[in-house]
Amino acid sequence: MSLTLVTGPSTEPLTLEETKAQLRLDIDDDDALIRRLIIAARLWVEGQTKRALVTQTWDQKIDGNWPWKHNMPFIEFEKNPAQSVSAITYVDGSSPNPTLNATQYLTVGRTHNSYVAPAYGVTWPSVRNVPEAITVRFIAGHTDVPEPLKHAVAMLVAHWYENREVMGSDAEVPYSVEALISPYRG
Repeated sequence: MSLTLVTGPSTEPLTLEETKAQLRLDIDDDDALIRRLIIAARLWVEGQTKRALVTQTWDQKIDGNWPWKHNMPFIEFEKNPAQSVSAITYVDGSSPNPTLNATQYLTVGRTHNSYVAPAYGVTWPSVRNVPEAITVRFIAGHTDVPEPLKHAVAMLVAHWYENREVMGSDAEVPYSVEALISPYRG
C-alpha cells in the first residue's frame, strides 16, 4: 500500500499571527522562518498521528485484489479523518483503469479509522492481482482542527524557533507536545 499527496493544504492549522502571539513576537523579521516552521510542525504532527490536520487530497494505492479486514470488504484510509472519496479506479482484465461508480460504495469518515465499503448489496468488481491495482483518491482533513493538535503545532514551532541550532535528528520534542498528540495517535 502506498500513499501519495495529490493536492496539499491551502491553509495551515495556525495563522502567522496566532503563531507570533504564541512566540510573543512583535517584529516581522522572521516571518518567512515562522511560516516554514508552521509547515514543518504540521507535517510532524500529521506523521505522528496519521492524520491530515487540514483539508488535502491523497491517492492511496493498494496491491492485488480488494482488501478484506475483519471479514469485511473495506479499505481503511491511511490518513484520517476522511471527508469524501473522489474516485476509485482499478485494473481489471479488460479496460485499462475503470472508475467505480460512486453509487457502488460508501465512505465512512471517522476521526480514527475512516474507510470505504461497498454499498448495500454491492460486491467489489474483479481486479487483477498486480501491484497498485486499486487507487482510491480521497479528501482528508479536519474541517475544524482540534485545539490540542493546534496547540501542539504552536508549541513545536516555539520550541524549534527557540532552539534552531539543535533541529534535525538530535532535536528532542518536548514532552508536552507528545502528551497533547497522544490521544490522536492512529
